[in-house]
Amino acid sequence: MIDSPPHIETEARAAIRSADLIIVPVQPSVFDMAATSSFLQTLLEEKAVRKHKTFIGIVGVRVNPRTRAAATLEAFLSQFNLPVLTYLRDTQIYVNAAFNGLSLFDLPVYLRGKDVEQWQPMLHWIEAD
Repeated sequence: MIDSPPHIETEARAAIRSADLIIVPVQPSVFDMAATSSFLQTLLEEKAVRKHKTFIGIVGVRVNPRTRAAATLEAFLSQFNLPVLTYLRDTQIYVNAAFNGLSLFDLPVYLRGKDVEQWQPMLHWIEAD
């Protein structure tokens, strides 16, 4: 697992070559989409991606599906011809769990049920590799 900024440095290129899967989180904001656009273009030009040795999946984060921002994000992502694995809702559950040193999956079922459901498509994509 490598968490990198939305630009590719020399070290990141080596990580891309050795990766099987790359998950790119994108928020429905103009700034995030602009930064992600050039990042995805660069990723798509990488040899490992072009030769289908490394696969890219997109995750929409902090998304309320009933908003104009969500529709804008969906339209933005459609131009890349990459799988959108899931959309994760905008919730404080992640912040509160992290504050207590926990992940979403460490929380009681009654707190995490809806959010764990949103993770399932991404987890299935990872497991299928």
